[in-house]
Amino acid sequence: MVEPRAAKLEEFDHIINHINNVFRINRGYNPTMQQEFPLLLNKNNIDNIIVIKEDGKIVSAVNFLIQEIMVEGVSLKSASIGAVCTDPDYEKRGYSSKILDYVEKQIYDKGVDLLLISGNRNLYTRRMATQVKCFYRYNIQPKNVNLDISINEYNEKYIPEMIKRYNQNGTKFYRTKKNFEILLNSATIPWGNYSYKKFVIKKKNEFIGYMVLRIIDEKEKWGQIIELSLPNKYVYDLLSHMAKQYSLKYIKYYVHIKDYVNQLENFDKRELDFLRGTVKVINFSQMMRKLYKYMAQYMDEQMLDNLTFTQEKDIYKMKYKNQELKSYNLDELNKLIFENTNEKNEILSKIFPLNFIWPANLNFQ
Repeated sequence: MVEPRAAKLEEFDHIINHINNVFRINRGYNPTMQQEFPLLLNKNNIDNIIVIKEDGKIVSAVNFLIQEIMVEGVSLKSASIGAVCTDPDYEKRGYSSKILDYVEKQIYDKGVDLLLISGNRNLYTRRMATQVKCFYRYNIQPKNVNLDISINEYNEKYIPEMIKRYNQNGTKFYRTKKNFEILLNSATIPWGNYSYKKFVIKKKNEFIGYMVLRIIDEKEKWGQIIELSLPNKYVYDLLSHMAKQYSLKYIKYYVHIKDYVNQLENFDKRELDFLRGTVKVINFSQMMRKLYKYMAQYMDEQMLDNLTFTQEKDIYKMKYKNQELKSYNLDELNKLIFENTNEKNEILSKIFPLNFIWPANLNFQ
């Protein structure tokens, strides 16, 4: 019987070839997966590369990377799953599901609070990984704009200013300087219909922000913001200008519904949209304990001390002064914490949804 296990160092190159075959070579692209995802597909991350081996070869793999997410002063431990793949000759044997079972136990034992998955297919949603609608998608159309800011090509000399600007975000992935440098290069490697532009924005020759733009050249050519950190008053004109500059039909820009600082006053279209991929709470009680300091910023501590979070098998309960507010299955819990657009409870609406990260930024692995 085949069983999942952590990969061995001597298997690393074979695993990379397997992943490249599934995601790039078989689709007619160059084998760039390791270059695109150097934190995930890295020998230093070998214990978090989980495989099934059969007939003397790696036939299925699930890879995860543990990252720290800062939510308004609180640190949460997340695991990002990516490059989930099975050799086409070994599909329909349940191997990916078997590995995912193994991975969830592993990440729980490693103290992970929540799981981020890059996809939203049935393989994940039937495991109670949930699509949550918690971002505004702004569509910005091309226009001729007279800018009073200058747009400069990215140069690594600007990294210190970029890091300072990034760290002003209330919610963000924790990044070391080295990781910031790695991600700026790896997450912008062109492949398929994707190409990238990196810019530094200045006003009167002073650095004021930066932008990473993905250009998707399909039936229509359009843009997507990977990261944008800039005083809000400049954003609409900048994106209108960039759409015109690169002959894009529009540029999509995502802002969390609780990110009040970065909402746009001017836009051509705005719609409520899903967080990229799916999300799942892994350790409910631990995560709620960590979020105490976050919650204390939005409700009186006396009220918070009377709020309790419990789990009974697959049911998650929230009580106030021993009176049950609501009970949830895991899918409902994920929606409460990360979406919560329809929650009417006066207490829970003070704290949920969390102002969360856009996972498809430079940290996407």
